Amino acid sequence: MEISTETSIAIITARGGSKRIPRKNIRDFCGKPILTYSIEAALSSGVFDEVMVSTEDTEISGIAEQYGAEVPFLRSPKTADDYATTADVLMEVLTQYRAVGREFQFACCIYPTAPFVTAAKLKQAMKCLEESGADSVLPVTAFSFPPMRGFLLEAGEAKYAFPEYAPRRSQDIQPMYHDCGQFYCFQVRRFLESRQLVTAHTQAMIVPEMEVQDIDSEQDWRLAELKYRLMKEKAEDRESPESSGHVLQGGRAAVMGEGRHCFLREAKWEDMEQLFLWANDKEVRKNSFSMEPISYEEHQEWYVKKLDEESTQMYILCDGSLEVGSLRLEYDAQGAEISYSIAPEYRGHGYGKELISLAEQEVRRWAEMSGKAVIKAQVKPGNQASKRIFTEAGYEVHAIGYQKLL
Repeated sequence: MEISTETSIAIITARGGSKRIPRKNIRDFCGKPILTYSIEAALSSGVFDEVMVSTEDTEISGIAEQYGAEVPFLRSPKTADDYATTADVLMEVLTQYRAVGREFQFACCIYPTAPFVTAAKLKQAMKCLEESGADSVLPVTAFSFPPMRGFLLEAGEAKYAFPEYAPRRSQDIQPMYHDCGQFYCFQVRRFLESRQLVTAHTQAMIVPEMEVQDIDSEQDWRLAELKYRLMKEKAEDRESPESSGHVLQGGRAAVMGEGRHCFLREAKWEDMEQLFLWANDKEVRKNSFSMEPISYEEHQEWYVKKLDEESTQMYILCDGSLEVGSLRLEYDAQGAEISYSIAPEYRGHGYGKELISLAEQEVRRWAEMSGKAVIKAQVKPGNQASKRIFTEAGYEVHAIGYQKLL
């Protein structure tokens, strides 16, 4: 048989036997089956000669073909059980294609529950694979807190997993990254030789944490939908001719730093989902006095209450069209207490300092009648970043936090 060598294939692995979330691969996600996002991204990228779905399930097969993917054969029972690996599935697919006379130089394995995969990401990864000569390329995202500072629990006691890192500041530890669990682009020949998607010659493509979400539970599913809506809204804002990086209507402007245009805008009902995601960020929870994750119901009840309180003001910190953080001011007779957070992807770029300065401007406006006010903040002892920001801004240590007379 004559073998035809083609350039590239996208293989979307979508079995029907999901256990933790039944029928997960074709469940509705923001209006359509979640599998279809992977199909559409692969087709729209224009870099694949073939976009196929590997499945043993006829319903999944029908949906895949409806959205433009090929299903030239069904997966075998051996690669459809709970013990088959991704490598097992890929080997079967590539072997099946070779049996009908088709081989590929490059391939991309895309997971079916990966709505954050876009055509642009796939094009970037495939270009990197071809130009770098790497065995494979995969998207990664940074751990929000260094795992080297993690604990092991033994008989209820917390012990450092890596004691040598205990005295080191988290910002002094080299960042670590983890697999996004979205796709792997690879050279077919080298994969067939090693049966490994991650080798000593694997290139990484960094993806923002807001575009990454494991989906293994109902809570994960809801978080993924929230993140997806926000990703789409931001993409639409970037494409809008009105997104010019200038002050938004109703915003109070303050240019802080070259090339920036930072200001506060009042938080609205529509910001509830974004603030929920920021509040549940691992680093935010670690530095909170209550470290437990916040449920969506709890957050909604709290947010509605705070929007209605006259003594509370909530803001979104913007840099042009970017939303980079949040601020809450709780007023009393003497002044205000400040709470703030910076979005994970914008930490380490000086936005905390700018946000504190803008917060002080707001409190000074409130204090115009009395002529003075105290601004204070509660800071958890281990929160070194906030300690540094408040110290550099001239705040004095007070109780379990910092304060400053304006």
